[in-house]
Amino acid sequence: MKTFQIGQCRIDLLPVVNGLTAETDRVRAAYGNYESYGASMGIEGLEALRKRAEIGLDDIEVSELDIVYAEKMAAFGNVETPSPPFCALVDLCAADGKQVIALDFNDNDYTTAYIENVSTTEFVSEHRLAKKSHKQKFTARTPAELAQEWDMYVGTVAGYAKLNRAREEHIAAEIADTANYRKSLLAVVESERADGITALLEKYIHER
Repeated sequence: MKTFQIGQCRIDLLPVVNGLTAETDRVRAAYGNYESYGASMGIEGLEALRKRAEIGLDDIEVSELDIVYAEKMAAFGNVETPSPPFCALVDLCAADGKQVIALDFNDNDYTTAYIENVSTTEFVSEHRLAKKSHKQKFTARTPAELAQEWDMYVGTVAGYAKLNRAREEHIAAEIADTANYRKSLLAVVESERADGITALLEKYIHER
């Protein structure tokens, strides 16, 4: 957990390994005594998690890269879709009558950012990247290290690296904006995005 003070708001940034069931314990342990809660997801994704019992998400579509990621991460425990730590945050907030703040792009803005950063050639190369990843050797000794290694592997495609940077910039800006009207915030983010978001938040701290 990384802690920041922006204005009158205390911000705790909680990195979680996306998809790993065991990460729900970390979310539950951190939950409580915050005025607000946020997640590195878009508003539509959070709403789908909140209503997942009604609409059913068993057949949710995942990319080839996501499938290989899950296979690799399974070495450290059970992996599920939708991501258990984010489900846990949504459920805890719902039980307390709180709304999770969407810190990531909404669907339309994500599509725009994707088009701006990922070329057509890079998009069609995803299958090749996923196929190659089966043979890729990873040296991670922890789930967080594997998430970081995987992110670096996918980031060898320049467009995906730029897209992730755009996400980090948006998430950091949303956290800083939330600090304008809240006294405390627990922000749950993917572990591989945490360092980038942390570096960007330093800018907002220095500007105050």
